[in-house]
Amino acid sequence: MKQLTYVFVLFLLSCGKDEDTLPLITNELLGKWQLEATKISPGDIVENWTTVMNGPIFEFKANGSYTHNEKACGGIVNGIYSTNESVLTLRYHCGNNAIETNFNMSFAEGRLILSNVGCIEECSYKYRKME
Repeated sequence: MKQLTYVFVLFLLSCGKDEDTLPLITNELLGKWQLEATKISPGDIVENWTTVMNGPIFEFKANGSYTHNEKACGGIVNGIYSTNESVLTLRYHCGNNAIETNFNMSFAEGRLILSNVGCIEECSYKYRKME
């Protein structure tokens, strides 16, 4: 009987979380966000935003999943995301490759501002919340 108990405990301990499953997320990031402007620097200081017409859309869901309609890897991206203070981490698969991208994230005047972590020059994206 002791062996059965040990087997049962080992079974419970071996059942780990799926790495593509995240906890329920509830914050101001949830919903659909459309790219409306960028600040991309080829090497100089960029002071003004450049307007983007019909920009791609992110949809962040409370279960930790997201979609992005900008075609990458041959189609719409479906992945998972997480937030840690002011960093947004996006994870998705492209063929057999797991991709992870990190953005500094802030909210200003009702807009979501993302900038690539590690970007030496200006590389920021401004999104407006869609109704």
